[in-house]
Amino acid sequence: MKKIIITQRLDVIGSYKEIRDNLDTNFSNFVENCDYIPIILPNKIKNFKKFIDVIKPDGAILSGGGNPKKKDIRLKAEKKIIQHCLKYNLPLIGICRGAQLLNIFFGGEIVKQNGHVRKKHFIIGKITKNKKKLINSFHEYVIRKNKLSKYFDILALSGDGTVECFKHKNKPIMGIMWHPERFERIRRFEKKIFKDFF
Repeated sequence: MKKIIITQRLDVIGSYKEIRDNLDTNFSNFVENCDYIPIILPNKIKNFKKFIDVIKPDGAILSGGGNPKKKDIRLKAEKKIIQHCLKYNLPLIGICRGAQLLNIFFGGEIVKQNGHVRKKHFIIGKITKNKKKLINSFHEYVIRKNKLSKYFDILALSGDGTVECFKHKNKPIMGIMWHPERFERIRRFEKKIFKDFF
């Protein structure tokens, strides 16, 4: 079985301001349902190279939640993952914040926009075989077509024309702006995307 690294959000908890790694349990469940072994990456890892050498991942997922512009230990860890995947041509998917980070990393931009937090809406494009597909939405930042990195091709747009899915032109890198793990039941649509990609 393939081993897929999943990054975690970074949260500050309580009056002691305890810094915690955090990942929705549905995420590892989704990855397992795709027949992969989920490997959770700690944000504060001293020896990243040793971790990678021991795990020998077959790919990685940049998870959602949080601001991709915030310069913290999560950003450092995720940049290392992106660089590792680029160096060894490993498949990499960014989910929501992860997709936004990929766009920024490759020279694109993100913009705040209302109407995408805790909403459901349709997308359409190559990834949906040009048929409307209902998805969830939890992001306050969007990627407009003119702000998408020149290295990416659009695979799906929302009704307001913002980018919901994209793929690198030459590398196995994809961004998805919705959350496959947050549906009540795991859907065949997202499962197929992940199975085909990894």
